Amino acid sequence: MNHAMILLLGVLAVPAAPLFPQASSTLSPMGGGEWRQFQFDPEHSGNAPDRKVSLPLGLAGALPLTDAVFTSPVAAGGRLFVVDGSAGAFCFDASTLKLLWKRVSPYGLLDCNNVSSPLLAGEKGKFLHFGTMAGSYWVLAAADGKVVREIRCGEPILSSPVAGKDGRVYFATAGSRIYALDPAGRIAWKWDFVKEILHFEGNRWSGEDWAKRGRRVGWKDQFVCSRNLLLHQRTLVVPAGGSVVWLRDEGNAPHLLGVYAPKESPSTLGICLDSRGRAYRQWYRRDNTGSLEVLTLKGRKLERRVVKGTRSSYRGRRSMGFSAPAVRGDRIFRCRPEEGFGLCTYGSGGEEIPLDPSMALAPPVLAGDRILFGDLRGRLHVLPLSGKGKAWTFATPFGKAVTAPPVVFGGKVAFGCEDGYLYILAPGGRAPMPGEDLHLERIRSPLIGRRAGPRWDWFTHYGDYANTNCEAQGLEAPFALKWIRRFSGTVKQLPVCGGGRMYTHSAEGIVTALEQETGRLLWRRAFPGVHVSYTAPLYREGRLYLPQAGLEGGRLRCLDAATGRTLWEVPFSGSPSWNRQQPPIVHKGLVFYIFSSGRYTPEGWLFEHQSTFGFPRDQRPLLQAWSARDGKPVWALDFSPYGAGGDDAGMCLMEGVLYYSCYFGKGPNPGVTAAVEPRTGRVLWLNTRHALHAGCALSGAGGRLFLGGYNPVERDPKTGKPINRIWCLDAGTGGLVWKSEPVVTATQVVAVLGDMLFVHAQYRESYFLDRTTGRILFTTNNGYRCTRFTASPPFLLGANMDLYQLGGKGLSLVSTGPALDVLLCVGATASNGRIFFTANGGGLQCSLAAGEEAKSARSPWAGMGKKE
Repeated sequence: MNHAMILLLGVLAVPAAPLFPQASSTLSPMGGGEWRQFQFDPEHSGNAPDRKVSLPLGLAGALPLTDAVFTSPVAAGGRLFVVDGSAGAFCFDASTLKLLWKRVSPYGLLDCNNVSSPLLAGEKGKFLHFGTMAGSYWVLAAADGKVVREIRCGEPILSSPVAGKDGRVYFATAGSRIYALDPAGRIAWKWDFVKEILHFEGNRWSGEDWAKRGRRVGWKDQFVCSRNLLLHQRTLVVPAGGSVVWLRDEGNAPHLLGVYAPKESPSTLGICLDSRGRAYRQWYRRDNTGSLEVLTLKGRKLERRVVKGTRSSYRGRRSMGFSAPAVRGDRIFRCRPEEGFGLCTYGSGGEEIPLDPSMALAPPVLAGDRILFGDLRGRLHVLPLSGKGKAWTFATPFGKAVTAPPVVFGGKVAFGCEDGYLYILAPGGRAPMPGEDLHLERIRSPLIGRRAGPRWDWFTHYGDYANTNCEAQGLEAPFALKWIRRFSGTVKQLPVCGGGRMYTHSAEGIVTALEQETGRLLWRRAFPGVHVSYTAPLYREGRLYLPQAGLEGGRLRCLDAATGRTLWEVPFSGSPSWNRQQPPIVHKGLVFYIFSSGRYTPEGWLFEHQSTFGFPRDQRPLLQAWSARDGKPVWALDFSPYGAGGDDAGMCLMEGVLYYSCYFGKGPNPGVTAAVEPRTGRVLWLNTRHALHAGCALSGAGGRLFLGGYNPVERDPKTGKPINRIWCLDAGTGGLVWKSEPVVTATQVVAVLGDMLFVHAQYRESYFLDRTTGRILFTTNNGYRCTRFTASPPFLLGANMDLYQLGGKGLSLVSTGPALDVLLCVGATASNGRIFFTANGGGLQCSLAAGEEAKSARSPWAGMGKKE
């Protein structure tokens, strides 16, 4: 292959290669009793026109497995197969539902979050293929579950295998290594995106190896295959990082046809092909911006079009989608986690037609004249394909999410659920509902290590109630990837940790709890009515406090942190916007939160704070206290006599005093800053001359408050040009202590790093200031966007796990990557001696071990190639 001719900013096609020698036919025709691979066919189109679903259906059986199910089952030869989240493989008699065999993972509790759906290959489905998070690709004998072959890949597998009509099977690892196998698992060839396209020869999972290049990773360094690869005839379509790769199988080797990698190459969140090989790609770049695009490779050209009605942005009502669509002819069907638009169809005229309102992450299936999909409340929906007529719904008993598509075989429907059961529906089914909750939310791998205790929890968005954004965790090199998992959602806020769990809130209103030790999903809750809500949770004493906002209103929710059960909720108003990431504060039995009385249109939902606009008068700035026990209101403060705002405010708590600051934009007062007695709401002092000036949290330390922001606060007396500064106030009196030397902006938060302060200016400098005087000590510029950095001395933590060591008068890059994200909106956090990172929109979460733990820790995927 002539790799020098590959165009990374476009596509270059090469002449067709000769057909590789045909193997003997190993796939029997797809009968009504068979469903051999994810989404029915190797294109993952979800289109099964020959299948019939007769309604109503009844429960034929609910089969308990060993963990939540994130995969689709398969069926052939009168048998039903499924793989659960712990890589347990099960075979049931499709008629009696009797367990014929099962096989558990030999890699123990670290083998979790498995999303690679199984595939049946060979004559009469003789071999069962699937990948695991432990880095093994298994080929089992379908008859008895015995191991035919184990391929140790040296990295997790996040993609489902595919098989063509000639019997050849393909799979991709998370590191975008592509394997071609025969049905028995013998390797025909391998191809490596990182080596062939990125030309990187180091350890792709080592941030220290990437840092040896002398620069941080960027969007061009993305490589992780987190979604499914596809096959049309002999051509593979691989989502590798932000790129889409076309490979033709020539028998003994692949032939590269092209690479699609546009500028700021966006993340692939779902992808499928139609019967003509056109790729339908759900993509995301930033700030709710994405669409469903259609990519067609024709000779030397790539044609791209956007499906009308699928564009989303931060100025509008539509939300993102996170799964592959289903396609039949010119009709497209897409699910997304947006109440009212859970399942929609798109026709040639470009209109979006809602078919079902239920929030969903699972791809739909088109079976005969019906559409089937599972939702985030544990229900399976069956709708007429025509859109006319009644829908039929089956509700699982525990309300856990269904995140993988169902299969239709022999008149039955089977699907897995995150409650740990495999459900089988059939006409006339009368089996009882399962009554035993498997309690999969219970931690199986407790957090271990010297800093496993609550003292070391990163429990709130800015690290502590003073919002110092800094927590010394004793981090030291080396660093090693401990776990990685697929994530469905977008974030602008950081996850928090407590009780051995990590909690993440997506902008779409989905909350997840993971084991910190392994990344295993413990529970998932989806709340309707949430729209691009960039709000963060707070963990305190076994509870999770989370504000969620939507166009029709907001709710401050208190959840049981162990189970996700709602304990209480209260309403609030206003927009979450970019500046409202801060969660509540809980102190001495009270919960405090800041918000505005105003309402917003979809176009102004995420308002800009880089300008000095004036807030409408209805934007009353509010600070309220509720009882932590039951959510009953205790007191409220309205600062509207001093100006309008509220959705550009911050608060912090120091030495038992609550501090509040709000930006008003244009007007007689720039804003207000106040000290408040938490128990009563009594104002202790008030400053109307110095306040936050947009897009920055309020922080403090050592009896002082630090107020930054996007907007200028004064004019240069000589030139008349606007100047931005950081204000430092005395926390006891509210008086000005110092004003910093001029800075471009101070975004996100003024972090307190011992005797220094750290602030970041979007696209520009990062500043290190003397904490006692505000004098600039030194600056650095690494081209970051509005990146949300955190600190764990001696390290500054950025996006893609970038780690800078602070020493002397500068920073040195010690580790960077792997590149999991396209843009640099959110950084990593350090909690309990570990590093945790959730990509803004890259669809991935991971954890790094540090120091001695990294030296001794063995990832579950260690030992590449030992059993090939």
